[in-house]
Amino acid sequence: MKPEDQLMDALLKEQAKKREADEALLEGVEKALDEAPEKKVSPWRRAMPLSIAALLALTIAGVMMRKQDFAPQLAVNDEAPANEVGERISRIPATPKPDLEKAMKPADPAPLIGAEVQAPAASPPAAEASREQAAIEARLTGMSADGLAAKGEVQPAPTEVPLAKQPAPAREMTLTRQKKVAGNQPTEADASLMEGARRGIDPRGLSLPVPRPPRPDEASDDLFGGGFVFGDESDYAPLVDQPWKSPWQDALSTFSIDVDTASYSNLRRMIREGRNIQPDAVRIEELVNYFDFQYPAPEGDNPFRVQSVLASCPWQEDHLLARVAIKGREIEKNARPASNLVFLIDVSGSMQSPDKLPMLKRAMQVLIEELDERDRVGMVVYAGTEGVVLPPTRLDQEGKSKAIAALAKLEAGGSTNGGAGLTRAYEMALENLQEEGVNRVILASDGDFNVGTTGQGELVRLVKERAAKGVSLSVLGFGTGNLNDAMMEAITNDGNGNYFYVDSDREAKRVFLDKLSGTLVTIAKDVKIQVEFNPGKVKAYRLIGYANRVLRDQDFNNDKVDAGDIGAGHTVTAFYEIVPVGVNSPTVGEVDGLRYQRPEGRKELVESDDWFTLKLRYKHPKGDKSRLIETPVKGGAQAWEEAGNDFRLASAVALFGMKLRHMEDVAAVSWDRVVEIAQPTLAEDPKEQRAEFLELVKSLK
Repeated sequence: MKPEDQLMDALLKEQAKKREADEALLEGVEKALDEAPEKKVSPWRRAMPLSIAALLALTIAGVMMRKQDFAPQLAVNDEAPANEVGERISRIPATPKPDLEKAMKPADPAPLIGAEVQAPAASPPAAEASREQAAIEARLTGMSADGLAAKGEVQPAPTEVPLAKQPAPAREMTLTRQKKVAGNQPTEADASLMEGARRGIDPRGLSLPVPRPPRPDEASDDLFGGGFVFGDESDYAPLVDQPWKSPWQDALSTFSIDVDTASYSNLRRMIREGRNIQPDAVRIEELVNYFDFQYPAPEGDNPFRVQSVLASCPWQEDHLLARVAIKGREIEKNARPASNLVFLIDVSGSMQSPDKLPMLKRAMQVLIEELDERDRVGMVVYAGTEGVVLPPTRLDQEGKSKAIAALAKLEAGGSTNGGAGLTRAYEMALENLQEEGVNRVILASDGDFNVGTTGQGELVRLVKERAAKGVSLSVLGFGTGNLNDAMMEAITNDGNGNYFYVDSDREAKRVFLDKLSGTLVTIAKDVKIQVEFNPGKVKAYRLIGYANRVLRDQDFNNDKVDAGDIGAGHTVTAFYEIVPVGVNSPTVGEVDGLRYQRPEGRKELVESDDWFTLKLRYKHPKGDKSRLIETPVKGGAQAWEEAGNDFRLASAVALFGMKLRHMEDVAAVSWDRVVEIAQPTLAEDPKEQRAEFLELVKSLK
């Protein structure tokens, strides 16, 4: 029996059980009346049993009619091909109309139980439509539209708290929910259940999203004649934000730098499509590092320059915000070393949509045209098996023609044996290793590794081993729906690599021409930051972002511990929020006194005006021993409004990420505040990045 037939069968059986229960109830009441002592009953009370019987009959008749109405709504074109059955719900046979005259026949008199029955008030068309959809959803989820359990138990309706009396976090969530309803956007639960139904998973779990007109460039899932935005099945690694810490207990904060930007472009895509944002998709440091900042360039032969700024905090006036900024040395194109690049291209079936393989092919052609005869490019593809479509080829004019011709032949199809393809790509890169050049595998995929070497641990080990031999990794994520973000970020974290997400042709050009070309030339590797806070000045602090980049304090001096790399021209930004000594703040909870240590007030402090000391370790790209840079930060904090447009923008983007992660202590900060902080930075926006950011923030208001 088809799933939809099973569903209708189950619904009819359930309704039959409810009718039997109603009849049993009436019989029980009648029996009780027969056995009870006879007493005088008012005419009004004698009439009420007829009312309740009529009401029950009307309810049963209405349900039966709605079942019949429901069948055509789920019907699809009889001419639809068989392979579309998994994408649409097939026709459910219509239920015969009930005999209304028979259903309206009054039952035997029975006393009224409960309050007086009143006729329902008339509803506006919009409310009626909403109730109708809720009723349909109720049939499929096993719950009634009014919160009645399938077994017939009445659940009390929730009391709506007036918006003005709700706490700030609850008020913001209510407004957000109202906006989504007004904008005809489904909830996260709706989306996931709907996607499950489309994949043939438990039709009883189907929850109907609110339809909206499809965009011109969007394929419509035309279940009811309109487009729908479904949930995102992408996989994101869980993130735990750094808590507030006291310098008395945790004087050191240590983390690896990160120049990835995938999270920002992925979030941009989700916001524009009206999807629910998963907090674990929000890596705050990647949002901030997406933007171009005008940090001072390094002097002399130094690979980069480190700078610190201490200012007031834009979202908490009695706190401070410390920014750590790193600027990598720029390298002229004609001065860069030769490149040995192997592209590992996912051509599995999941890559066939226009925003995946076709977009990748266009972007790769642009990059190939930018490279020259110093460079070699090879291509490995993988689907059910791996294969070489272009052996390492020098990119003179003839080589470029061969590479572009190989690109043109790529087509998607098959399952995803990513592990085998990655192994072959590394072999090819090692066979053509450039001792003084750039050696890199560039993986382009939606990350859907589903056969072969699929375990994240296995892939991470493979990538780390090849990185130790001189071959780095860059990952380019494409597409929507099944992006394996967790896998792709993990293998780049441990493979001296970078992770970008491409959501448009414009982003593809930015990544391939600007970011990837800089990434090809690594100017420093294993870059770590450690900050020591002075408890005489700092009551509490927290690192914003870098949730999966935190290192143990002892790892800072351990050159065997891997960390992030900086490419030519890259900038890196990190923020610490600081509670100064003397500020009455509940951010750090009180603890009981320690038996084996002296109380805090008796700890001996070294007299210093420093707020903190910033330490940075890095290695030369070909070296194994790290070098240390150490800088104390002292002096008074300036007003954030005077800290410059780069500080303004970076802090606004950090706040944007904190709110998307639903961090409790910024829940009361409005989206208008984010706009207010960033708005003046539009005066310096040659690439229109800042205008685009403000557009995203305003769409969330």
